[in-house]
Amino acid sequence: MGDIFLELTVANIHDTERQQELSFLVDTGATRAWIPREIAERLGIQEIGTIPLQLADGTVRELPYGYCLFDFGGESVAGNVVLGPTGSEPIAGTHLLQDFRLVIDMEHHTISRGRAMRAK
Repeated sequence: MGDIFLELTVANIHDTERQQELSFLVDTGATRAWIPREIAERLGIQEIGTIPLQLADGTVRELPYGYCLFDFGGESVAGNVVLGPTGSEPIAGTHLLQDFRLVIDMEHHTISRGRAMRAK
């Protein structure tokens, strides 16, 4: 079974002209979205705090995050994004997938869009 990627545009929340389309690895085991620090710097996404995150190898690291806009298929959502190490791969975690109502089918290697979010 191969990886699934999602094409998203990431923009500076204060200056939407500063944007870039990125290919995000869909990671249903991750909660947060990640972009490498060098892309955040290029887009002017400011670090606003840090958050402790447990990585895939079980270690816990305090990592910086900032706010940005994500666009998928003409729909935009504001969210937070972890500023990962230089050279790291962009990751779309479950928070971002849920914001866009995306349903990941790992068996058939597809992404579809749900009609609505649950209000409760």
